[in-house]
Amino acid sequence: MKWIICSLSLFSVVTIKAQNVSVSPYSAYGLGDQLFDNNVEQGGMGGISTVPTNPYGQSANFSNPAANRNLRMTNFNASASGANYSFKSNTDKQTSGKFNVSNISLAFPVGTKGSFGLGFQPFTGLGYNIQNTNERNNVSQTSQLQGNGGLNSIHAFYSRNLSKEFSLGLRVNYLFGELTRHEILAVDEASLAVDYSNKANYRGAQFTLGSMYSKKIGKIHNLNIGATYTFGANLKTDYTDLTTTYTYVGTTQSYVDTISISRNSAARTKLPQTFALATSYSKDNTWSIALEAKYNTWSDFKQPFSYSNSTYSNTKYKNNVRLALGGYWIPDFNSYKSYLDRVIYRGGVFYQSAQYSMYGTDIDSYGASVGVGLPVGKQNDASMMNISLEYSKRGKTDNNLIKENYIGIKIGFDINDIWFRKRVID
Repeated sequence: MKWIICSLSLFSVVTIKAQNVSVSPYSAYGLGDQLFDNNVEQGGMGGISTVPTNPYGQSANFSNPAANRNLRMTNFNASASGANYSFKSNTDKQTSGKFNVSNISLAFPVGTKGSFGLGFQPFTGLGYNIQNTNERNNVSQTSQLQGNGGLNSIHAFYSRNLSKEFSLGLRVNYLFGELTRHEILAVDEASLAVDYSNKANYRGAQFTLGSMYSKKIGKIHNLNIGATYTFGANLKTDYTDLTTTYTYVGTTQSYVDTISISRNSAARTKLPQTFALATSYSKDNTWSIALEAKYNTWSDFKQPFSYSNSTYSNTKYKNNVRLALGGYWIPDFNSYKSYLDRVIYRGGVFYQSAQYSMYGTDIDSYGASVGVGLPVGKQNDASMMNISLEYSKRGKTDNNLIKENYIGIKIGFDINDIWFRKRVID
């Protein structure tokens, strides 16, 4: 089992680095679409991740490292996600889809009071191809915006139970990746097109502190209060701005001239801070209800370069909040007659205010999710196949913007086993 897991981890790391993880036009802003930063079971509860979401405590929580206080077995997680997008403007409709590996992680207890985990996942994704046509003075001008790439995260956490009720944890992310953007301008009946391109490589560390307070209420009920703080990071940024003109020979692009080129290998990109607070109330192995709020200081976001396109220049970053309500229910976790009674049923809703506005229009989002946890393997190790479905909306068609509908599915496997323990023979 250990060799299988290690082989799958190595294969998945290579796959994650090579994949395209976004097709949304809204990925053009910031460092791309900020991707799912938790596991599939949390996705089924509206994305709640600051408090425990596994009734048996046997899945690793990387969002709040302090929420791993009950981890007693080695946990391996492999997850993937797929999505279908539909985009609507005032004049057009389009659809697109994607599929990608979303998470690989391994976590295990350290002694009787600690736990440690390692993981790898995509952090942001850039993937868009937008074409606009404007007419000025009876001359038609076409602007094509293209972008690809993304940032990945290698991360680790350590948590420590300081008492029966309180624990602390630290997570460290190492972020790295490349983003490439093109803005191609062409005028009808003109022989040349102009390509403004920007290629940027990012790398740097990000830190998250987590805390968890767990209180037993009576014999079978529990109150959890979790909080995290993610420090604002300064990523080292190596970027190149290039402006070229070209024409086509048949269908082949032929570069004519380089207008300008500039490079800065020691620039910095500032990421926002994030504060999260959540609480849950649960009955042992039966149900849980949770509420979470996250606050991001996106007004602090800064990149060392700018874009010539008016859409980018009319984008204003602003602080935003994400609110989520979710829970799970197990009919009978110990049932031996009905498999469906042992399934974990999940659901949740969320709302996220705009992290930026375009032409004064806020780009906010909201949605709902459902999920199931299907027991696999031995009943006493709590291994699961988790599935979640999400439907969400983002954006508006005001000011010639785009309204986005999203339907996504996420599938993950949590495999639990006992590692790193010496066998004792009486």
